[in-house]
Amino acid sequence: MEDRNLKIESIVPVIKKASPWAIIWSIVTFICGILATVLPLTVSFGIALIFGCLILTAGIGHLIFAFQTRSIDGFLWQILVSLLYGVAAICLLVNPLLSVLSLALILAIFLLSEGILEIALYFCFRRFRHSIWVLVDGVGTFVLGLLMIRQWPPVTPEIIGVLIGISLMLSAISRGIFLAAFHSLDSAEAG
Repeated sequence: MEDRNLKIESIVPVIKKASPWAIIWSIVTFICGILATVLPLTVSFGIALIFGCLILTAGIGHLIFAFQTRSIDGFLWQILVSLLYGVAAICLLVNPLLSVLSLALILAIFLLSEGILEIALYFCFRRFRHSIWVLVDGVGTFVLGLLMIRQWPPVTPEIIGVLIGISLMLSAISRGIFLAAFHSLDSAEAG
């Protein structure tokens, strides 16, 4: 038990040092959450477009790497992977509605995983003041992931933007409160 407390105590100065920037990041995340909730369709298609471009970029990277490999086997595998990435990117970019539906499932799995990790993080930080907000974020994110899984395929693409917006706002609020508590520890120690 002593070893675990030592590890948690060692990260407190790091969190205190980063907290002003992390609080600013929480505010930016909250604003993004509001935008995702207000403009859900735009955000849903924007996410699909970004994923399509990222996958296309990765495919181009594999193609370039294929010509730098020294063996014929490596070359062929890299070409095949590049083609797979290229086809996936074209599918995402050409048919945005299909890509939004596919990304809904991926985002649901992401939210479930994030929720589980946030709940685990709470158990690491539970002795700190306001750590309950990390648990609230974890449970809320997990529930949003469950909602997305239960509604898949979504009735409308807007639901993705709305649920992502809620998740962003929930994370921003919990992080902001938790980091403000760390920041107030710094002020209390100085006073």
